[in-house]
Amino acid sequence: MQERRKMNRRDLMFYSRVHDSISGRQVGNLLNITVAGAMVLCDKPVEPQTVMELHIELPDGIAEKSRLVITSTSLWYQPDINPEFFDVGFQFGDVTPADQEIIQVLIKEYGFRQQ
Repeated sequence: MQERRKMNRRDLMFYSRVHDSISGRQVGNLLNITVAGAMVLCDKPVEPQTVMELHIELPDGIAEKSRLVITSTSLWYQPDINPEFFDVGFQFGDVTPADQEIIQVLIKEYGFRQQ
């Protein structure tokens, strides 16, 4: 798969749970994120072009709210290194400036340092 991402995603030390309010199911756990999208570790593949309203749980103290709610579209999936799971790439729809700030704080506080 050709890399088309404009921003490098930052792997996180905190694996937030991710739910979809459209289907009502837990999608998986957040692996990495930018203000434009995220990769989620899922127990089932998510077909490309699936639209979801992702609820990303936030660690305590990151923001006044307990989760981000962002309409997202799945772009791809592939088997994870653990064959029982799948890595799924999502592109975010409109992200408010306030939510962009929360994502930046999440990356700063919980992102692995790049070398």
